[in-house]
Amino acid sequence: MSNLYGIAAKTHSGHHVTKPLFYYQKYDDFLNHHRIFPETILEIGTFEGESTKILSAAFPGSKILSLDLHIRPIDFSACNNVTYQEADQTNRNQLVSLITNHFPQGVDLVIEDASHYGFFSKLTFDIVFPLVKPRGAYFIEDWGTGYWDDWADGSRFQNFIQVPHNDMVPKRLHSHDFGMVGFVKSLVDLTHESAIKNTTKDTSKFSSRVEVLEFGEGVCMLLKSSTK
Repeated sequence: MSNLYGIAAKTHSGHHVTKPLFYYQKYDDFLNHHRIFPETILEIGTFEGESTKILSAAFPGSKILSLDLHIRPIDFSACNNVTYQEADQTNRNQLVSLITNHFPQGVDLVIEDASHYGFFSKLTFDIVFPLVKPRGAYFIEDWGTGYWDDWADGSRFQNFIQVPHNDMVPKRLHSHDFGMVGFVKSLVDLTHESAIKNTTKDTSKFSSRVEVLEFGEGVCMLLKSSTK
């Protein structure tokens, strides 16, 4: 059973924190509910290494690869199961090489906590998600930056009002889709690809890649389908 929250609560006591405690509770609930016991963990966005150390303590038998655009002098000497390396979340060749070298059988759990730019996170997802094992988990953090005016690809919330034309039901329901908000909303498509029609007889590629998609404050969590 995952106990990220319990370990994080002790770690956070009296210290500056870089990740809200309730993230860890949500992760525990998701992992435990879906009976995910990760042997391989990929963290994209190490920052100061706080969450990396919590992952190491919570899953001592797991192999953890933590990547960041800039390497910092973080002491991981007590974390024998952690490999810390430099990587660009948008560099396909670099990411694929690192992941396949460290996790040739695939990844059980991915935590994406990098730039928080929607386009970059989508690039990362498109590169990494195919390397996640069936019924593996993919977590995306801090998607609320898409509501921030002072964020590079964010904007204050825009509530689009739909006006029917000639009493007809509008075909498109516009919604706020800036930055990370637009990216995580687009993931809904992956939960019901069976509804996407193709003109050919081969519809196998339209089986859904995502079995479960959950949203919470600041976090988006996916369970990969067992068929992909």
